[in-house]
Amino acid sequence: MVFDRKYSDEIRRRAVERVLQRRRDEPENRSIVREVAEEFEVGPQSLRKWLTRYDDGSYDYDSPDGHGDGWEPGTPPPAARGQRRPSQRELQARIEELERRIAVLQEDNRSLTRVVSLLADQLRVATTTGAQTPDSTTGHPPRL
Repeated sequence: MVFDRKYSDEIRRRAVERVLQRRRDEPENRSIVREVAEEFEVGPQSLRKWLTRYDDGSYDYDSPDGHGDGWEPGTPPPAARGQRRPSQRELQARIEELERRIAVLQEDNRSLTRVVSLLADQLRVATTTGAQTPDSTTGHPPRL
């Protein structure tokens, strides 16, 4: 027995677009999915599933099985745009590259935090011991 799809692709596309639009317009509203589901008379869990599939790029409203090429509502399908979906190997390579970049940035952040901490300690010592810092414009100690 073939499963009949309960909602048309048009309803799915319009509901997803409506949620995305409302999320941009009302970022603080936590009940958007429920409200849009009521508006389009679809199940809230179905709408959440469509949004998840839209977010991860695995939903194609034009294919018979509802999976595929990362179609985004409001844009032509990738075949019409001349784009192809990246392979799993390409995606994994990109993830690994980004993880390396994150590691470098985290190490840079730790180094900068240490430098700022050392400078703050030096400034604290200089101000508590009464040492005067040179005037930045002349290079001479400030006059009292």
